[in-house]
Amino acid sequence: MKILTAMVLMASVLQPVTALGETEWMGGARQWSVGFANESPAYCRLLWDSEIGKTMEFRQSATETFWLVTKTSWDIPAGTTTDVTLTDRNVTKVVAAEFFDKTTLRLWPPASKGNDGLKKIIKNSFSGTPDVQLTFAGDEGDWTLPLSRVDQLYPTYRKCLKRLEAGGKAKQDSETGKPF
Repeated sequence: MKILTAMVLMASVLQPVTALGETEWMGGARQWSVGFANESPAYCRLLWDSEIGKTMEFRQSATETFWLVTKTSWDIPAGTTTDVTLTDRNVTKVVAAEFFDKTTLRLWPPASKGNDGLKKIIKNSFSGTPDVQLTFAGDEGDWTLPLSRVDQLYPTYRKCLKRLEAGGKAKQDSETGKPF
């Protein structure tokens, strides 16, 4: 037990370092997390985890934005395409979805109509957007994406985007830091 306690204390003191291909989690609240993925290309992650095997994630790089919907029990055949209906308080919209990996669908793939609205959804989610209901074309039950809970993570997500713009370099808080 003493060893475990010492390991936890050491982990809390050490600065997080991410290797290529790993995510540095920058903050989280109410099932939402913001992270910087140090991949090529690097991207910011805005992830909702239901904690029961369902996740939804927005990924934003300098050139591309993704909306991924994952369920650990899915087994999606490669090449699958489908539609997902999005409903909020005022609007219902049918969007394209396609295979991303065996447990993940990518909503609004690049060639689909309205893909440019994805950044707008992310931006608006930080200003009190209502929750969004997803209705799948198959027999999967409806999901609710709690966008109303993400607003407090705006400063963290903004910090991630600024880091993305700076080429992935994190600012260091230290005694030797320079303001110029």
